[in-house]
Amino acid sequence: MLDTRRRESFRKLRQQFNISQRQLSIDLNISESHIRNIESGRGNPDAKLLFKLAKYFDTSPEILFPDLADVEIKRSTNNSLSLL
Repeated sequence: MLDTRRRESFRKLRQQFNISQRQLSIDLNISESHIRNIESGRGNPDAKLLFKLAKYFDTSPEILFPDLADVEIKRSTNNSLSLL
């Protein structure tokens, strides 16, 4: 069972802007079904679409999709950087 609460921010912002899924799909030149899948949590935006959506709603990707931003990173002990 999908946890639809994880995409609440996306849905609420879309509704606050009074934009339908259809209009959003037209504005961003993607399919309406892709918007529905992203909003329901059945799909994720690729990196380019993630930033397009953030700019469209004048927010950050982390605010728009907190479930995608909730990641843990473990760095190896050898984290030195070298300049070429």
